[in-house]
Amino acid sequence: MFGCANFDTAPPTNLTVTQQWQFTGKFAVRTPDEKNAAKIHWSQINDQYDINLYTVFGISIMSIVGDNNQVTIDNRGDKYTGQNAQQLIHRLTSWHLPVNDLQHWITGNVTNALEPIYDAQGNFYRGTIVSKNRQQWQLTLSHYKDVNGHLRPHRLLLKSGNTYFKLAINQWKIQQSS
Repeated sequence: MFGCANFDTAPPTNLTVTQQWQFTGKFAVRTPDEKNAAKIHWSQINDQYDINLYTVFGISIMSIVGDNNQVTIDNRGDKYTGQNAQQLIHRLTSWHLPVNDLQHWITGNVTNALEPIYDAQGNFYRGTIVSKNRQQWQLTLSHYKDVNGHLRPHRLLLKSGNTYFKLAINQWKIQQSS
């Protein structure tokens, strides 16, 4: 005789998926008045990010730590806190860069572009971003490569007139756990 076994087929309600990723690379910002470049290391766990900027010689320039509610920038010992990175970066540098969605764009997740163009594999390639001050920016993501089963862009260009932000990613690391 066989006994009856009961199986709960409903998924557990307390199961959360933790998304962790990080990358290293370099970036450049050019405005009509200046040019800047640095190395970057970005770590992300869900909506929390930790970004470190370095000179080409590995000397720390700035760290940016935040989430969807608050950002703190440590600029060589001087700390600044605000609601979002875009406000703080503008306050510290006078750059009008629409970077609040950067954490989504660098993973290829672009939902706020006008007239988006996709590559042959269905990845976002180019579109127009309109910033809060109504300035239009051309966002381009390219050089997609497979990273642990996820296609990730390795180049990002955000351009408006003669102002641009370029990001070149050297290495991605992606982890997903539950």
